[in-house]
Amino acid sequence: MTLEEVLRDIPHSYARGATDILSVTDVVYDSRRVSSGSLFVCVPGAAHDGHTFAPDAMQKGAAALLVERELDLMIPQIIVQDARDALALASANFFGNASHRMQVVGVTGTAGKTTITMLVEHMLRTSSKACGIIGTVSNRIGDHVFEHKYTTPESRDLQELLGCMADMGAQAVSMEVSSHALLTHRCAHTHFAVAAFTNLSREHMDLHPNMEHYFATKSRLFLEEDVASRVVWTSSTWGSRLARMLHEAGLEVVEVSYDSCADVHLVNCKSRGLCGSLVHATAFGQSLRFELPLPGTFNVENALIALAIACKLGLDPMSAAASLESFPGVPGRMERIDTGDRGFWAVVDFAHTPDELSCAIQAAKEGTTGRVAAVFGCGGDRDQGKRPMMGKAAAQADLVVVTSDNPRSEDPANIAAQTVAGMGSDAPHAHVQLDRRKAIREALAWAQPGDVVLIAGKGHESTQTAKGETIHFDDRKVVAEELLAME
Repeated sequence: MTLEEVLRDIPHSYARGATDILSVTDVVYDSRRVSSGSLFVCVPGAAHDGHTFAPDAMQKGAAALLVERELDLMIPQIIVQDARDALALASANFFGNASHRMQVVGVTGTAGKTTITMLVEHMLRTSSKACGIIGTVSNRIGDHVFEHKYTTPESRDLQELLGCMADMGAQAVSMEVSSHALLTHRCAHTHFAVAAFTNLSREHMDLHPNMEHYFATKSRLFLEEDVASRVVWTSSTWGSRLARMLHEAGLEVVEVSYDSCADVHLVNCKSRGLCGSLVHATAFGQSLRFELPLPGTFNVENALIALAIACKLGLDPMSAAASLESFPGVPGRMERIDTGDRGFWAVVDFAHTPDELSCAIQAAKEGTTGRVAAVFGCGGDRDQGKRPMMGKAAAQADLVVVTSDNPRSEDPANIAAQTVAGMGSDAPHAHVQLDRRKAIREALAWAQPGDVVLIAGKGHESTQTAKGETIHFDDRKVVAEELLAME
């Protein structure tokens, strides 16, 4: 591909002999991945400036550099104002602008992204539309799994992934969009058939100085990116505010809520405990009744958002709702682990924010007439202000075991102490067991028939990181192993 084709619609100037007809074999932002003929994009970052790696890229055979300032190197250079944004558009051009060849769905918000993207994928697959998925758990289309590192890949990697999925026959892609991705232009120049907003609660305060900044970042997807249809859960302060902003900007919004005036709204639902809910809803004027095999009111909300998305993609509301009854669930999201004939439930969930933990415990309480134990921890080198809030949320359980959850470089005992401090007078029924396996063992040994043991925080994750070392640790496997040892 020529430079002219790669740089289409990117304002730029040439230096050091760069010309339109120069041939480019790849677009890369990591000098370790440079090969002969690559266009190396020098992206400035918080920790490293890509311009400092330009000599290494030149040595490895880069055909040209894309820079924000001309460098004293004898290699063709393309000068742009914003290298991150240019990387996104150059990558989209190089990999065939795949988002214009498929229906791409982008879901953002604090919680629910993974579940909603997978619900959308399931509804599309059930209607015989091939759909890829990009997100926290995996990047895949059908049984083909791609390399996975971030919730939302870097822009170059995202465009390559979308291109691969389109070439493999995908008619749609359902993807999670993180606030970090929006801050760093990872989704720039991606065309979204539908963008959806779930909710907003305290998270990533190590990345965002306050909730206003967090909200403004999430709002970028709907106000600044290339989006055809916008779906917003409006039964929350942040969602209602976003919908109002979009209306004021003259943009159409599909509203999903408990309000009967909404495009998609919940009429009522009846909990079937940890087995799910019987749901009665309306979608674009059609009355829908279906059995959702996911526990908790929050999952009913997720399902309604997913239904709204599916309808905007062209699916019939009735058939889309019916297909939800066969949804197999999401790995590590209120995932039930077989406890044999012991009579109690063991559930593994990814809940790692105060609101998520509170919702997971409430769903567990709704799922049993017995007691609920909560095993959880807070991550190290992350938002410390969240820790006492997590403790307060956990205090509603009948037993709380505070343990380690990726303490990273921090002292896990200090993390646990900050967490327990949030429980205040509710702390007597809580204790600390920093060994996560032992904490799970204690909760399982405590459980009696009718009880629920909720192990929260890691969900689908299969590792534990502490003191610079990462070891294999999968809550689901550990629960199964400990149950076997109890026999």
